[in-house]
Order: sequence, then structure tokens, then C-alpha cells
Amino acid sequence: MKLKNIIQTTLLTIVLTSCYTSSRISKFSSENINLGIDKNLFIKRYGKPFNKEISYTQDNQEKEKLFYKEELNKGTWYIITTAFTFIDDKLIKQEVVKEERTFQKCDCNK
Repeated sequence: MKLKNIIQTTLLTIVLTSCYTSSRISKFSSENINLGIDKNLFIKRYGKPFNKEISYTQDNQEKEKLFYKEELNKGTWYIITTAFTFIDDKLIKQEVVKEERTFQKCDCNK
């Protein structure tokens, strides 16, 4: 009988908490990212980007932009794309380049 209560309580807890989503902020704004960090250390810390662009500056320095996506809940779900620009493997810029809703509001009165 006691084992049955433990199993029921555990299952009920799993069911009730599995649908819970907390509001989050971007890991890139919640952590202290210093300009000048080495690109390899950055990738080791945050993982491989989903996309990148490579070009040269007017001074013939290699310029690389790494793109990272995150799903965030701010009352509704968003996909945030953050770009990190490196020149000669040093971080020089961080910017949010795209913020899009994953679901559009329904106009159900049509």
C-alpha cells in the first residue's frame, strides 16, 4: 500500500511538472561575455554555432561572424539569433540579429 502511494505521488509529480516552462533570458545576456575573448575558447564554452560568415576587412584581417539560436519563453515562445563577430580570432562584437515568434496569435473569430 505504501509503495502504491509512492508510485502514484511520483507519477502525479511528473505529470504536473512536465508541462511547466519557466521564463528565461538568453544565456548570452545572463553570462558575462568579455570582448577580446579567443574564438576557440568561446566555442569551447558555448558550443558550435549553427551558421557562420567569413570575410576580410579592408585591412586584410579575417572577420568571422558566428550565429547562435536559442528558444526563449517570454509569455510566448521566441527564437533569438545572436551573432558574435571575431576579427583575427578575437571577439569584437555581440548583437541580436533576429527575434521571431515561433507561433503566431490565432484570430479565431474569422
